[in-house]
Amino acid sequence: MSTKTLLAAATLAASLTAVVGCSGPDSGADANTEVNILGYAALFEDKYTEAVISKFESEHEDITVNFVPAQNSAEMLGKLRSEKSNPTIDVAILDTSVANTGVREGVFSKITEEEVPNLANVVDMGKNPDGYGPAVTFDNLTVLYNTEKVKQAPTGTEDLWNAPNSTVAIPAPPDIQGIALTVLTANNLGDDYKKDIGPTIERLGQLAPKVNTWDPQPDVYQTVTSGQASYAIGWNARSQIFSDESNGALGVVQPADGIAFQINTINAVEGATNPDAAREFIDFALSKEAQESFASAMFYAPTVSNVELPADVQERVASPQDPNIVDIDWVWMADKRDAWTDQWRRGVIGG
Repeated sequence: MSTKTLLAAATLAASLTAVVGCSGPDSGADANTEVNILGYAALFEDKYTEAVISKFESEHEDITVNFVPAQNSAEMLGKLRSEKSNPTIDVAILDTSVANTGVREGVFSKITEEEVPNLANVVDMGKNPDGYGPAVTFDNLTVLYNTEKVKQAPTGTEDLWNAPNSTVAIPAPPDIQGIALTVLTANNLGDDYKKDIGPTIERLGQLAPKVNTWDPQPDVYQTVTSGQASYAIGWNARSQIFSDESNGALGVVQPADGIAFQINTINAVEGATNPDAAREFIDFALSKEAQESFASAMFYAPTVSNVELPADVQERVASPQDPNIVDIDWVWMADKRDAWTDQWRRGVIGG
């Protein structure tokens, strides 16, 4: 081989080495990791992105978070099932009862305090005893009323039975709000909802003349704000947001006769592309900073014990330590939802 050829080969080898070196692990082009978060669309997506994701990204410049919206937890589980063998999602935020189904099907993986140190701060109500995703938000059922039409504010769910006929909006089962109302009604009757809801269904049937819709459209918050209904039940986070937007037309009451908590969990997806970054995000989501920020933005109750909320926010969210909380076994409920829905159709809506 000639000297000229040897020089050319050496030059080519050096060039290839330089190219490979530029694309190595220290390269800025490859340093960024993407984490895909599956969660609720619309208002939740907007508030969560602003209050949590943007803060995480500012503290973790090497990680980009993509929020993948879905309308509800059932839709999320369907997506996760469809791509179980090749998941595109790293973290999922969804209702605890649906998440438990995902756990049984192997959709989610366990997480430990070693991987996610802030797990240690999650309150008992929010812990998963089997080591899967903990609670990331608490919400609770509220009583809504139109402040222009109702002169004396209700104090709890029992006041719905005293409303004038055709003035109440109730999202009936399978909507989870109707399920929560069933548990609160059983509690007010002194009954164990796990044993027999026959008397509860009879009591709810007595509410039927008061109700003008079992399927409020577009939702209970707008239905009450517009005056189509004078009373309703809803979830606190959205109740507070829409109350502010209504210029006072939508009144919100934390029921004095029982508080029903709804739990959203944050879960690591089994087989995710970026499990380490996923757990880093979960840890941040459970941090004091993130929990305080999201509670202030959307009035979800924090799920960790070390938060310090501003007074004006604290008075608008229910505390996990509130003695009025009625314990609901949402995992047990997942298997009873269809049966309860059928009892509602026969004994409440159709009664």
